[in-house]
Amino acid sequence: MGEWDAVVLAGGRGSRMGGVDKASIELDGETLLARTLRAVSGAARVVVVGDVEAPGHTVVQEAPRFSGPASAIGAGVAEVHASHVLLTACDQPFLADALDLLLDACAGGTGDGAIAVDGDRRRQHLMSVVRTEALRDSIRSHPTLVDLSVRALLAPLDLVEVVVPARAALDIDTWHDQQRALAEGHDRG
Repeated sequence: MGEWDAVVLAGGRGSRMGGVDKASIELDGETLLARTLRAVSGAARVVVVGDVEAPGHTVVQEAPRFSGPASAIGAGVAEVHASHVLLTACDQPFLADALDLLLDACAGGTGDGAIAVDGDRRRQHLMSVVRTEALRDSIRSHPTLVDLSVRALLAPLDLVEVVVPARAALDIDTWHDQQRALAEGHDRG
């Protein structure tokens, strides 16, 4: 696939973890945000949405703050220039295991992009590569993005499902999830 940008969501409340800033949680001596930025280093442009520092990358904030992931995607996509954009969150420590699979699935150029599915065929909405213009059309079709689910935002898009390795679909929403990530081991490559 040609050039692509990435939108990384890093501004949630971490409410299921007692309000912890998930972007700063460490795994293998590296913050979750740093791991994600390393995984998307092949992007032409990386837009981080949240109240974080990400030197060398564009950082924006959804308005109003904490208005949900679809609102954050809207703020991030406003800064995207490439024809395709990866949508992800900073709490997926093994994103790198799935990225090439998603990019390869988009290389054919049919449909609106690709979305990761786990072994149970559950869509991982914040692990998708979509045509930027199709996403913008969906954004414009909603009267507001505040509190809109990512599922609803992506629903109009024709996305091919790509089964990804189990650990790639792991996201850290709870302390138990963090322990599972630690048990998964170090990066493979």
